[in-house]
Amino acid sequence: MIMVQSTFQLNSDNKESVMNLMKKMVRLCRKERGCVSYEYYEGITDSCQVILLQEWENADCLQEHYRTEHMADFLEKLNDYLASPVTTRSYVSQESKLSAPTINEKRKPQQTIH
Repeated sequence: MIMVQSTFQLNSDNKESVMNLMKKMVRLCRKERGCVSYEYYEGITDSCQVILLQEWENADCLQEHYRTEHMADFLEKLNDYLASPVTTRSYVSQESKLSAPTINEKRKPQQTIH
């Protein structure tokens, strides 16, 4: 699974317009093959900072997403609403089943990565 986090710093004067554009993206992207989740979050201390968290089954699904018509349309319109460039980070989950420990092996507690 792949998680992508993008941070948008929006202009305050036309924030409502870009929020409508983002709502449309949520609706369209959630219908795409391999989309596990797709949601924007508004900052509490800075309401012009918006974070997009999206999860995809695999890299192929994410690449298909980047090639959609609605993604091209979104990116074409987005620059009109930004106060600074978007920053993006991607994370890959190595999902695997834990095997039972051997007699001489102690199981480590599960860790959460933040």
